[in-house]
Formats: sequence, structure tokens, C-alpha cells
Amino acid sequence: MEEGVPPTVASTRITRLSRTVLSSLLILGALIAAPLAANAIPRPEAPTPSTPAQVQAKLASLAKSSEQLAEQYNQAQINIVKAQQAVTRANQAADLAQANLVQAQSMLAKSLASQYKAASFSRTAALLASNSTEGYLQTVQTMGLLTEHESQIATMAGNAIAAANTATAQARAAVADAQAKKTTLGKRKQAMDAQISKYKALLASLTAAARQAYLNASAPSPVAVSQALNTTIPQSAAKGAAGAIAAAKAQLGKPYEWGAAGPNSFDCSGLTMWAWGAVGVSLPHNAASQQGMGTPVNQANLEPGDLVFFGSPAYHVALYIGNGMIIHAPTTGDVVKIVALSSMSDYSGATRL
Repeated sequence: MEEGVPPTVASTRITRLSRTVLSSLLILGALIAAPLAANAIPRPEAPTPSTPAQVQAKLASLAKSSEQLAEQYNQAQINIVKAQQAVTRANQAADLAQANLVQAQSMLAKSLASQYKAASFSRTAALLASNSTEGYLQTVQTMGLLTEHESQIATMAGNAIAAANTATAQARAAVADAQAKKTTLGKRKQAMDAQISKYKALLASLTAAARQAYLNASAPSPVAVSQALNTTIPQSAAKGAAGAIAAAKAQLGKPYEWGAAGPNSFDCSGLTMWAWGAVGVSLPHNAASQQGMGTPVNQANLEPGDLVFFGSPAYHVALYIGNGMIIHAPTTGDVVKIVALSSMSDYSGATRL
């Protein structure tokens, strides 16, 4: 209790402080929860599908929302890497600021010690130690310069303290941000696992024939596939397009796995990242982020090697290979394969790298 403060006043202050802290925590909790709620995908409970058509429709819906969650998970992983890099930079800045502070404190201590040991400690001492008026003035002037120098060193020390405190606070904030993003990542994974479990259970409820028919619903004719695989890469295509397409073709038949980017399994953005990475082009592991790269092209002007996107923001990406065909990693239970672009829904644009 503060000295001289009546118990009732102190109690009132503590109560007010507690209410303020509680209010702040409630507001902070709302701010943290808001982004998660905004990014959450509503999945209202629907009647259990019974007919084959209803099951297939439900599977398509689950596949789409699974893709959306998978890409949110990929973006969360990217955010964690950026947060970790920010922590490293902030810690380095804090270390440098602390080193500068130690140096400034050392210089200030030496300056004060030097003046303390000097014979000329006052104007009177300077007058007694001088043999002439000129010598006296020169001594006083030198003392003035020393005092100014001391002031500069003191200012530098003060600035170093402020910089060290700021850098340390920024480093702590970066660590907290990284931890928050890690928590978000864990929630994304839990939502994704739950969604995948629903999809797998529903897919398993189909007969083998019905399941295969569902997965092959968008399969193009062998002739169309052959023509696409033998499409000549035009001069107008992006540099490295041929190599990227060859790398993607080599993955045909490999299983879809959310969050995977090769070499044994892929999700949609993982496949395009792998394909273009084979020719030295670095892409982020996220469809929406990939859509922001390169030069946008119209669907009518697509060339082999272009990235085509679905949804806004994009939740799916594929590699155009010509003749109206794309290579992509579709969804859980499926494999990397070639399908007609026209068989896809939610087309939202294309880019040329």
C-alpha cells in the first residue's frame, strides 16, 4: 500500500486497475480471435448424403474446402518462416545495440576519468598553471572542447540505451508474433485433419467402381492427352516452360498429399513449385501467393508453362501444358494427372513467369 494513502483509496485504485487489465485482456482476445474467425470456412452440418449423386456432390464440396484449408495451412507455414526471420533480424539488431551501448558507456567513463585526473580542473587552476595570458586562454579553450566532447559522449550513450531498449522490445514482439503464428498453424492443421477424415470416410463409402468413376469424372480422352503431351512449346512461352512441364510430367501418378511439395507426393501449389523449381524459378508454396507473381495473361492467350488459378483468393493452381489441358494435383485420394481446363470450376486467372 502506498505510504500516506488511505486503505479505501488504495483499494479503489487496485479495483480500477484490475478492471482495466481485464478489459484489455478481453479486447486482446477478441482481436486475436477475429482473424481466425474471418479466415475460417463455414461448414454447416448437412443431411448425410445417401444417393451416389449426393455422395459425389458432397465429395466435391469437401474437396474444395479441403483445398482452401490446405492453402491456408501453406500460407501459415510461410508466415512462420517470415516470423522466424524477423526474430533473427531483431535479435541481431538488439545485440548490436547492446554492443554500441557498452562502447558508449566505456567512452563516457574514460572521458570522466581523464578529466578527473587532469591538472586543469577549473579556470582558477588553469590561471595558476599558465605562464602567460595566451597560455591561459588556450587552456580554457581546451577545457571547453573537452566539456563539449563529454556532452557528445553522454548523448551517444543515451541514444545507445534508447536504441538497445527499442531493439530488445522489437525482438520480444517478433518472438511473440512467431509463437502466435505457430498456434494458428496448429489450428489450421487440426481443421485440415478433420476435413480430410470426413472426405476419406465418405470416399470409402463408395464402391470401388463408383469411387474410380468419381475420380475419373474429369479425365480427358487419350487422344487429347497425347496431343497435349506432344504440344510444341512456342517462342512466346515463358523461358523454362519446357523444363517445368517436363518436371511436372515426371510426377504423373504420384499421390496428392496436402502440404507436400515432392518428391513422392504433392499438393497443388507444391507441384507447380516443384515443376518451376526444376528450372531455377522459385515459387512460394501457396496458390494465392503464386498468382501474384509473373505477368497476368488472358485465358484465350494461354501458353504451355503458364500457371492457371481457381478461386479468389486462389485455393488451387495448375500448370497449363497446351491443347486445353493442365497438369495438377487434385485432392486427397487422387494423384497428379492431366485434365481438361474446361472441366475445372472457379477459374480466376493465369500468370506467365
